[in-house]
Amino acid sequence: MGALRARRTAIDHRRERGSAHVIRGLSAGGAALALAAALSGCGIVERIVADGETPTPTPTAPIAPTPTGPDPVLAWECGQISALSGVAIRTNFEYQTGRIDEVEYVSRLAALQDAWVYMPTYDTEITPFIYDVQVQAAADPSGANQGYIDAINAATAACQEAGSLAVVTPLPEMGG
Repeated sequence: MGALRARRTAIDHRRERGSAHVIRGLSAGGAALALAAALSGCGIVERIVADGETPTPTPTAPIAPTPTGPDPVLAWECGQISALSGVAIRTNFEYQTGRIDEVEYVSRLAALQDAWVYMPTYDTEITPFIYDVQVQAAADPSGANQGYIDAINAATAACQEAGSLAVVTPLPEMGG
């Protein structure tokens, strides 16, 4: 039992000594990290500071990111066209194949009609095309009438011309 206790004491002593080295190492590293962080927030120091002088930081202006891709609002509008058109296609498909009944179909169409009519719109080059779709969806939210199909096709083409993506296509199980 005495040998086991002596062995544990030696292990504990090594652990304490090792952790002290780690703590001292972290203290030095932590100080260097704090100094680096402090200097990085001040901007670029233009000259080497002589002993006893306080450095004067030179602030740097943040660089604005360069936007890439379409306007985010326009992309949102085109995304809404894709999403709501997808719901119309799926709803019609599920009704025609018997996956949903008449009550579910009418309920989805009412929700889809509200989604189109009350969809927030902005002032982008796509917005007038959305208005046309909204008029058609208010009359027939199923998307089965030619006016709706023409308005969706025009809106999709306008999105693509503006550099955004609108996808209106049936899923593979629907023959798309």
